[in-house]
Amino acid sequence: MNKIEFFTNNKKLLSFPELLPQPARNFIPDWYKKTPVDDKNINDYVAKLIPSGRTVKTCPSFMEIFNEGFVLVAPCDIWIRVEEDGTWQWKTAYADFQIEEHGDRQMVNHLPEKNIKKILKFVSPWYAKTPKGYSVRQIPMVYHYKQMEDWHIPYGVIKTDQHYFLNNQICITSDNNEILIKRGDPLNYLIPYKREKFTLKIGDFNKHTKDIDKQHMEFTSQFRSRYHKYN
Repeated sequence: MNKIEFFTNNKKLLSFPELLPQPARNFIPDWYKKTPVDDKNINDYVAKLIPSGRTVKTCPSFMEIFNEGFVLVAPCDIWIRVEEDGTWQWKTAYADFQIEEHGDRQMVNHLPEKNIKKILKFVSPWYAKTPKGYSVRQIPMVYHYKQMEDWHIPYGVIKTDQHYFLNNQICITSDNNEILIKRGDPLNYLIPYKREKFTLKIGDFNKHTKDIDKQHMEFTSQFRSRYHKYN
């Protein structure tokens, strides 16, 4: 089994398990946790013997994304203020951690819509190493809606078999001048993947009907954990 190795030169962090990189499943959004498997309001009539009103809680794509990869968290409280003229200031609750400017001319000035007020770089204490030929996708905390109203770490790709640094670019989108990232807040997903080239092929549907029919019967012929038609 391939492994991703996280390491840091800040030995104090290692004494706090809640501040270490963690599996993504530890950060399933609260709204998703609270979503029922069945929503009784979807139908006028609720069947007693079969599941009815299936919600996104049983959607395969959601179940997969919340179990994929790892999450970096804020090692301390981070306060940032951005003024209307673009000037900014910051404070961290622990002196070892630094924030630098990601110059506006690098990206912000070129955006078609100014929905990002400022991009700053949090100098992460963490490094990551993957096996040869493997990179990581840096992905914002999708479906963490309240957090993303104020800030997010942008999507990106890091060749962590060659470049171990995990500095986080913080895109500030808040309507307020100030944001506060709290100690232990999730920053972003890191999802390892093997670098492989794919070519595009447009196929003939008729060549795949047998497999599609089989899959359809396997995945949709039971009520348990399935969406189904209503009449």
